[in-house]
Amino acid sequence: MFDSPDAQAYIERAEMHEQLAAATSDEPARKMHQAMAEAYRRKAGEAKARLVQAIPLDAAPSRLMMSNSI
Repeated sequence: MFDSPDAQAYIERAEMHEQLAAATSDEPARKMHQAMAEAYRRKAGEAKARLVQAIPLDAAPSRLMMSNSI
């Protein structure tokens, strides 16, 4: 399966599989494409969660910034 740190890449793959599922009349192929789309959407959510965890938000002002402004 495709692997990327970028959530948008997973979303694009999910959309591609959704289009393929809609375009095919082969039931097993449609189910496979739908499953792949769901998996890529899940991985997009996981990638977004990793990005949020990687960028901590510090609500307290930096001591260095405070000392420079005094």
